[in-house]
Formats: sequence, C-alpha cells, structure tokens
Amino acid sequence: MFFMCNMITLRCTRKLQKYLGVSFVENPDSPKAKLGDWYTNFIPTLSGDLIIFVSEKTLLMVAIPVWEADKLLPMFGFRVVNLLKMIGVAQEVIDKEIKHYSEIQFAKTASRSILGTMNEIAYHLQYKAEYAKKKEDFSLSNIELEMSNYLWKSLDYRYPSDIAKEILYLSYLH
Repeated sequence: MFFMCNMITLRCTRKLQKYLGVSFVENPDSPKAKLGDWYTNFIPTLSGDLIIFVSEKTLLMVAIPVWEADKLLPMFGFRVVNLLKMIGVAQEVIDKEIKHYSEIQFAKTASRSILGTMNEIAYHLQYKAEYAKKKEDFSLSNIELEMSNYLWKSLDYRYPSDIAKEILYLSYLH
C-alpha cells in the first residue's frame, strides 16, 4: 500500500467539486495534519467569489479568491500559515503542521455540523462584503482573524484559535 504522509484532504461540497472539476477519492487517508481535514465551499460575495476552507477539528477558517483556484494548494497553504502566525502560533510549530500540506486529495463532505458552520461563515462573509465601502476594504486576513475568535456552540463555546493552539502545541511540542 502506498502511504502519503504529506497529504491533506479537502472535503468539498458538490458545487465546489463541479467548479474545480475534481474527482473524489472513495476512502481518503486519515489526516496526518493535526488540524485534520478541511471542508471547502464556493461562496459568492459582492466583493468577489471565494473558496472557503474550514478545519474539521478547530473550525479555523481561511479563504482564497475564486480566481486563484488554479493555485489552490499554494494559496491554501499560504492562508493557513498566515492565519496561524496571526493567532500567535510559533514558526517551528507552523513548519511541522504545514509539511502535511504538500499534496491534496479531494473527498466528499462527511459532517453536517461542519456544513452548517460553513453556512454561518458564508453569511458572515457576505455581510462583510456587502458593507465594505470599497472592494479593497474587504480584507481576508482581517476576516479570518475575526472568525478565529468567534465562539462556536459546537466547540463548547471556545475559540477556534485557542483550540488550534492547544492541538498544535500538544502534538508538536510534547
């Protein structure tokens, strides 16, 4: 059996799967990255369409403009690194996590709860886009940081940023 230790699974909605023109693997490998699989969806906004990614374990959210879909893997990795830096994760820990992001496999979604969370995030992004005075005022980094400090019931009212740091530090520094 061929074993990929540097592969991340993106669990796409059907809408995004069709947009990207990708095939799903039937039995995706178990996640090696400590933030787990990432759920992805296509989100239309007034400031431009986005692809959002939500960590299954922490509900951290990152986004890329849809026009950068041809560079999906490097842009996704860049956004994850950027967010982890913004929430205060040490570079040595980021390096250990991001090494698992060198390849992608696509799979269908497997959690209705995370799909519901993605819908809430989509509404938030659409609201922010609608009320941005100019397209330039719609900062993905600012929104990602804001959402990392959003209390989620499904996380027992904890912040995604706190859970991510806890998981990453316990996994890589002990």
